[in-house]
Amino acid sequence: MNLADPLHHLLVSAIRHQEADEIDEARDLYVEILEKNPRHEQALHLGGLLCLQHGEFGGARTLLETAIDVNPNNPAYSNHLGVVSLRENDLDGALELFRRATGMDPTYSEAYFNLGIALRGVDDLEGAAEAISRALENDPDNDRILVWAGVLAHERGDQHAAAELLMRAVELNPTNAEALHQLGDIFVALNSLPDAERCYRTAIDVNPKVAGFHGKLGSVLTQLHRLDEAHRSFEVALSINPDDAALLGGVALVYLEQGEIDKARAHAERALSIDNDSVDGHYSMAMVHRVTGDLQGARVEAARVRELAPDNARYLDGLDI
Repeated sequence: MNLADPLHHLLVSAIRHQEADEIDEARDLYVEILEKNPRHEQALHLGGLLCLQHGEFGGARTLLETAIDVNPNNPAYSNHLGVVSLRENDLDGALELFRRATGMDPTYSEAYFNLGIALRGVDDLEGAAEAISRALENDPDNDRILVWAGVLAHERGDQHAAAELLMRAVELNPTNAEALHQLGDIFVALNSLPDAERCYRTAIDVNPKVAGFHGKLGSVLTQLHRLDEAHRSFEVALSINPDDAALLGGVALVYLEQGEIDKARAHAERALSIDNDSVDGHYSMAMVHRVTGDLQGARVEAARVRELAPDNARYLDGLDI
């Protein structure tokens, strides 16, 4: 028992409820503690985290700002307030708070990780990679950090480094579906389609309810000319998310390969009606126009693809129009 804190027993009970996801009970106890001591540092912090975890950003901000006022030297408070800013899409505010946290504790891996995510959000890929690298130095066996290190290596054009980082993440945690998914994307970029297929299938085994995993598998199977399997993958994906423009554009290409031009056109048009900035929608429509001999229409759609995805080799290589 913490004799210095007469509210310690309430705090312990609140934490237990919070860990058991008993939200109302935990919230009531934090409120009770703060009514008795409005500057109870741990209740402010943990209550702020409870609000953050459940999307109550205003409450989280109020509690965490008060925690910082009580103790400005705890880097966790600045880090978690930075996450609130990140969730509110205040990237400048988040960057300031994450830098404050890492300045207070140069070994604070989580704060460096969050700093990297925020820097990526402002398109500073070099700064993001450096921050994620610092996070990894302090927590080298964290598969989540490894995934993002791999994503950033991929986005910076170093596919082999990305593959190594993501394979290490999978070795550490074979059930990390996002690592498997991202590794599949790397293998697609390296044109190693059988390896990509294995990654996507394993990701689906881990989490079969993610439409994007089925869609990525369908895309690979289309490129491998296994069209019936591709069609089945897209059907599963669309049963999960029927209004996904990328999936509709993908299945349009399967129909096109199968010679069902009207169905291909209908799916491409639907994709663009849902999202007129869909790269997959414009790409599939370009292919429909090319097959039907409408070269002017194909060129218009191809130009839109190049505008939307100027660095996507797979799309650009297919646009020989």
